[in-house]
Amino acid sequence: MAKHIKSQETSKNDGRKYNKRLAPKPISTTDKQVKPARSTKAKKDRISSFAVSAMKEVFGGEKEAFIHMAELAKANFNQMQLLMQYAYGKPSDKIGDDGGKKTKVAPTINFVVNGNTTPQIDNTIDITDE
Repeated sequence: MAKHIKSQETSKNDGRKYNKRLAPKPISTTDKQVKPARSTKAKKDRISSFAVSAMKEVFGGEKEAFIHMAELAKANFNQMQLLMQYAYGKPSDKIGDDGGKKTKVAPTINFVVNGNTTPQIDNTIDITDE
């Protein structure tokens, strides 16, 4: 078969400067992914109220839900760890640690000298205009 010969009247582009076929762009990239909605204090409170109401509906109350969790903890270490974290908080790395809270104690400066007495200035020179 003979090679198709293009007409001499057509060109590679339509006359615009730098008009050429570009490489295809990817459909989705990591920077264009949809970010999750922001979590606000109201949403967190709403989620905790949903959890409490679900516990009351399924188990009859919060106490019964924790009793059920304690029964599951006998067989499963992860359940035991979760129950302990709910009861006592997350453990710290050091024994006797205050949970990583470091507070600085600023020194107090007392400007009162000898109670309520005001300091007296001695040997003052009084100059009057003449």
